[in-house]
Amino acid sequence: MKRKRQIPIEGMHCAACSTRIEKALQRNNSIFLARVNLATEVATVEYDDKHITSNEIDSIIRKIGYDIKSRMPDEEMERQELHIARKRLTIAWVFTGLIMLWMIPHMFLNIMLFSHTIMELGLILLSLPVIILCGYPTFKGAIRTVIHGSTDMDVLIATGVAAAFITGPLSFVIPIANYSAISAMILAFQLTGKYLETKAKGKASSAIRKLLDLGAKTALVEKNGTILEIPIKQVQIDDIMIVKPGTKIPTDGIVIEGESGVDESMATGESMPVTKAVGDEVIGATVLQNGFLKVKATRVGNDTFLSQVIQLVEEAQTSKVPIQAFADKVTSIFVPVILSLALLTFLAWFIFPDTMRMITNWAQTFVPWVNP
Repeated sequence: MKRKRQIPIEGMHCAACSTRIEKALQRNNSIFLARVNLATEVATVEYDDKHITSNEIDSIIRKIGYDIKSRMPDEEMERQELHIARKRLTIAWVFTGLIMLWMIPHMFLNIMLFSHTIMELGLILLSLPVIILCGYPTFKGAIRTVIHGSTDMDVLIATGVAAAFITGPLSFVIPIANYSAISAMILAFQLTGKYLETKAKGKASSAIRKLLDLGAKTALVEKNGTILEIPIKQVQIDDIMIVKPGTKIPTDGIVIEGESGVDESMATGESMPVTKAVGDEVIGATVLQNGFLKVKATRVGNDTFLSQVIQLVEEAQTSKVPIQAFADKVTSIFVPVILSLALLTFLAWFIFPDTMRMITNWAQTFVPWVNP
């Protein structure tokens, strides 16, 4: 039987991550569709439950280095994530700002406030808090990705940060420039993007919650001559619901008694109340303006109009336009290509330094700003 499931995933950092999860899931013949939304960190999976279980799907995701969240993201969880992202961003930019102030007198005013050794040591010490306090998740994600035989943006950033920082301590041993300050700047810019991404993610989830809040929480149901107030989830098809003035119609149905104006603006955008009488269909979550209605439930649960709208919004968030799918493909090969080029460049300079120096000097005759 074909089933659909939404899986909250933890540990995604870029489009390469979502593409990797999609490919891993789609390799299983029992999974018909796998869409991963990086913004909401939720995977939508359609599968044949006769041939694959939910636990097996979770195992596929965990085997490639990602975790399953214990519950779907809620407002409190998103608030905590935004708070952590803002805290890391603040720490990173405070120390990056101090690094800039430390460097300005020498770089722009040609003033040496301290000795060369103290200047270089200061850059290393100011960069350390950013790497240790703010860069830990990036390095953790990079190590996990490499262990599972893949690459993503975390690997690229961690490699750049580590390579830049290591030049600081090495500058006291061998004659190379100290680029340790650049490591803090790289992380500061990355964390700025992470913060904006977390903020946008919260807004996307907030839209779904606002739609859910439109629905009624309880319903007055007439059973055996008695009117009972029950949770909306307990309403069944053909139940007779009593709708009073100023309250929401609990679920989709058909009017069997009474006549009244109904505010359907949440569904149709119509600002004026629409008169409903016996035989007319009504939409759940719309508001009764006046009068009194008895409504027989015709659709409940996921079949209601509001539930269908929410489902369409969720699918729209997880679906990808063609240009986004193309960008994800480019991103998935971007990181390994850049790392390969960097490795080849290092090996070329290490094995053939004279040849590379000659090529650089030759290039400088055409492009004057290339350093020899």
